[in-house]
Amino acid sequence: MIKTSDKPSHEDIYQKISSLFNIKFKSQLKDSPIVFDNFLQIKNVVLGNEYYVVLFETGNEILKFKNREEFIDNFISFIDVKIIELNNEFEDLQKFERMSMGIKYDENEVYMRHEFIGHGTIKLNQIRNKLLSLK
Repeated sequence: MIKTSDKPSHEDIYQKISSLFNIKFKSQLKDSPIVFDNFLQIKNVVLGNEYYVVLFETGNEILKFKNREEFIDNFISFIDVKIIELNNEFEDLQKFERMSMGIKYDENEVYMRHEFIGHGTIKLNQIRNKLLSLK
């Protein structure tokens, strides 16, 4: 049970999204680079509009939506951007390795980044495919 002064956990946020919108993607989300930080319901008091906002762990990324359909569409778009970012990081890593020409670098760290990028891309594609199947 969450106390009102406590910040919800990643799992709590997933459970709330899952129950509100009848969307199940827990196994795909596990060990993915997606980490929920907060889940808010916002009301524009002037216009009377209400919408939901998911904040991500990075602190500068949000997902805004009004309903299940918008959540799925916007989350797929968000995942597409994350996949592009990982692909760009992979390309940068490849360039770095090619351009190092004898300069010493931590090969283990580069290997771990390759693993993170590969695993992250696989997990993001699994979430994306699951969400597409829910449309």
